[in-house]
Amino acid sequence: MSMSTIVLLSFAIGIIFGLFFGEYVAWMAFIGDAFIKLLQMTIIPYIIVSLISGLGKLSYQQAKQLGVKVGKLMLIIWGIGILVIYSVKFTFPDWQAGDFFSLAVLSDPESIDLLDLYIPANPFFSMSNSYIPAIVLFCVATGIALISIKDKDALLIPMQLLTEAFNKVTQYIVKLMPIGIFAMTAATAGTMDLAEFQKLQVYFVAHIIMTIILTYWFLPAIVAVITPFSYRDISGIAKDAMITSFAAGNIFIVLPLLIDRTKELFHKYNIGDDNTDSYPNIIIPVVFSFPNLGKLLTVVFVLFASWFAGGELDFITYIPMALNGLISLFGSVYLTIPMLLDSLELPTDLFQLYVVSSLFTSRFTSLLAAMNIFILAVGGTAMLAGIAKINMTKLVIYAALTPVVVGVILVLSSMLLTSVVSSEYVMDEVVEQMSTAVELPEEVKAYYVEELAAPRKLRDIQMIKESGFLRVGYNPLQVPFSYFNGKNELVGYDVEMMKKLATDLGVKVAFFPYTDISASKALNRGQFDIAISGLQMTTSRMQRLSYTQPVLTLHYSVVVKDHRADEFEAEQIRKQKSVLLATVGEYAIAPEIEEEYPNVIIEQIESDMEFFNDKSDRWDGLIISLEAGKTWTILYPEYTTIFNRNELKSYPVAYGVARGNLELLSFLNNWLTIEKQSKYTEKLYNYWILGENAAPKMKRWSIIRNVLHWVE
Repeated sequence: MSMSTIVLLSFAIGIIFGLFFGEYVAWMAFIGDAFIKLLQMTIIPYIIVSLISGLGKLSYQQAKQLGVKVGKLMLIIWGIGILVIYSVKFTFPDWQAGDFFSLAVLSDPESIDLLDLYIPANPFFSMSNSYIPAIVLFCVATGIALISIKDKDALLIPMQLLTEAFNKVTQYIVKLMPIGIFAMTAATAGTMDLAEFQKLQVYFVAHIIMTIILTYWFLPAIVAVITPFSYRDISGIAKDAMITSFAAGNIFIVLPLLIDRTKELFHKYNIGDDNTDSYPNIIIPVVFSFPNLGKLLTVVFVLFASWFAGGELDFITYIPMALNGLISLFGSVYLTIPMLLDSLELPTDLFQLYVVSSLFTSRFTSLLAAMNIFILAVGGTAMLAGIAKINMTKLVIYAALTPVVVGVILVLSSMLLTSVVSSEYVMDEVVEQMSTAVELPEEVKAYYVEELAAPRKLRDIQMIKESGFLRVGYNPLQVPFSYFNGKNELVGYDVEMMKKLATDLGVKVAFFPYTDISASKALNRGQFDIAISGLQMTTSRMQRLSYTQPVLTLHYSVVVKDHRADEFEAEQIRKQKSVLLATVGEYAIAPEIEEEYPNVIIEQIESDMEFFNDKSDRWDGLIISLEAGKTWTILYPEYTTIFNRNELKSYPVAYGVARGNLELLSFLNNWLTIEKQSKYTEKLYNYWILGENAAPKMKRWSIIRNVLHWVE
């Protein structure tokens, strides 16, 4: 069997092995990582010696032709890629969006110094950090400088020998490929979160479709039209490199293989010589530093994100976005994705989905990138060697077949997604089924107001313990702090905090509903001991009740109908005759909004639910915390949250006690300090605000556990 066949078998067996043993083979990732590091061992030295020696042998005229001709081919491939990628959006099924708040909206992604990435001020620093563009620039500059030096063979000959030595080392390591591929595949198949896989299956299908179309149709067709090589040879001769890049999810490690396969293709047609052998040594390291179609597939994620967020990305908006993305891909995809999401006003927390999905999609990205680099090497070498010529017969055949091939694939993919992917909106059920982040003792129960007689004076901790009940006032419609779930249970962040407090005190807890207006009066009359439900600390409220130390920091936003989101840009708001915003209770930012926007009127309402249930569209938007707004828009997906990440303002929320009840206030402050230090509040925040584990996670499915029942 050929090496590519053995690698494919190793890949298939690894998947089976991972599915059979599940998480028990996670340790095999160590073997896969070791194999990757072995492959990477010679890559940077190989690039340095091959690029410098390859360029050093050229004349200035040859170097100029290389830049011009390979550059033209690269521009053609980029243009085709951008146009073809847009077509994948037509395969997406209908969908309603909804997701929890994410901390990603609060901070910009980690930046990369583009000067360090592209300019090797210290070449050794660039090498140690694997800044390939900077390394290539250093090698290109050195190689071009060598062109004019007469006695350069003293350097070039040893470097060519080193190139051959590094190539042999790579060949030895490649013999271990079946073991490395098996280990990596088994570990991935055994540990991949199936729930996340199902959530992202539309993106996965779109990514795979574009990879197949570009890798096995457009790219080989481009070179087949301008060279004497057949489609079969172009797509097949480098299959071991393609398989390796796919299985490893890494294009870097196959560069030497791609160089060898380019040379092999020319010699197979008996048109190989010293020039065709030297050109790939230069072209591949250089083009590796430029964005390839594999990286450009990040645009597929932006199309998916627009669909996932319930939006529609038209072609006029897409083209500048894609070009902007292409330019930014000279840096890092981890900067490009947030930038593109932000430019399209899509939720930047969708970036987390991209990070999760990269475990799967990186393999297809690497496959396409490998083919892209290989095609540039083959096409560029043919153009430089003077054997590139457009074959009109092939051009007509491919032009006629392309609409048919692409159309059939897109139609079949659309039918598959429509039949397989459930477009039923379920995120509202997740919120409705949330109950508790941490298990609490059974004796902590909720009571209704009529079951306990109201006390007639303020109570300290000792009186609360003697009575056996902690009395808590709450807003029954304050998602996600206190609300009734689908089982008619009172749940939420603050509800769970109060149950924990009751547990620590050794008492039961009784919850009493209140309106925002009556909360302070009820506290001061002694009807309940503590007021909860995301109470914002404001100057006016502090005159009526006492606050504990801040429990959480929330952020301002406005909830509006999806189709009206554009109307709430700063300039658009000023153009409107009047804007009526609803608010529950007093928000400290209200006077600031009314001062900045004289046409905005703010009106207080009883509850957030009143806004969402209003059928008359009386209010244009609802001022609410971003954290709570995100949860409400899960329940009502036709709404969205509006906020400015660059000017995101925050405010503290706390628990309220009656004025003068200093003993209880002091106790609560100390208790909150303990709970924060113990990370209990963090656990609740992750569950109720960020939605972590909101849908209960099952153990990773595996044959050994779920089918054979050999393990628990």
